[in-house]
Amino acid sequence: MDVEQDVTRLGTVMAELLECNRLLAAGDLTPEVRLRRGIALGEMRDHAGALAELSIAIEGPLGPDDLADAHYRRSLLLGRFGRHAEAEADATASLIAKLTSRGYTARAIARGLRGDHQGAWTDTERALLLNPREWEARAVRGRAFLGMNRWQDAVDDFDWVIELGECPAYAAQLRVDRAEALLALGDAVRAVIDCDLAVAVPGHLVPGAHRVHLVRARARLLLGDAGAALGDCYLAAALAPGVAEVFEVRAAAYEAAGCPEEARTDRVRAAELRELPGPRIVGAPVTVV
Repeated sequence: MDVEQDVTRLGTVMAELLECNRLLAAGDLTPEVRLRRGIALGEMRDHAGALAELSIAIEGPLGPDDLADAHYRRSLLLGRFGRHAEAEADATASLIAKLTSRGYTARAIARGLRGDHQGAWTDTERALLLNPREWEARAVRGRAFLGMNRWQDAVDDFDWVIELGECPAYAAQLRVDRAEALLALGDAVRAVIDCDLAVAVPGHLVPGAHRVHLVRARARLLLGDAGAALGDCYLAAALAPGVAEVFEVRAAAYEAAGCPEEARTDRVRAAELRELPGPRIVGAPVTVV
């Protein structure tokens, strides 16, 4: 059923994209058409094309609603490209055009990706004042709580969003987040269950997908299953060979398995990676254009 719905949705989006192309070919270069085309390209996962069209649309003139929408969507796209400061600025521009729950949520996403978890939390609270049923704001607030080490608050938000079932496509990501919070609370059994469910979802491989294996490895270590933990560490290493944490966790698993030489090798590798420039890979944003 989900596949049928997705095919139907993509057919509708493609029809919209073709209509926008027809209008542009006929000389209709209005920002409204550019906005429509940018939205359609985003739905088709052409993120670079969508970013270009939204940027043209924002040059306007657009009415307040459309301008807020364009800045909101461009903010999410900029976040995908790692341009978090620009994403935050665009979300603010969206709020200037019109105060909306999703505008605050977009800014919270950008702030969270920049490591400003307090700022992200503040914005999600503002979003929820405008729309208490906004699941995206609750999901992002959960991630802010995770970054602030407020483990139980994070679990509560992830519980609410997952049980609501409004966006099953992101349930796998949120289960990994919840598993991390559960592990911090000492509930390794539930953490493993959440990771198992996340891995079982087709197409679960997203930026930061190694996290599910690292979290499950740590949970399995806590449960005394060093062999299974090592298996997860190898899967994580295959997905993210340049992430130091992968080798730190694998070193701990090797130690628990009674392999001190292998553990020492992994610790050296982790130390080398820590010295290299570049950001850590983090989970993908909840919201997608």
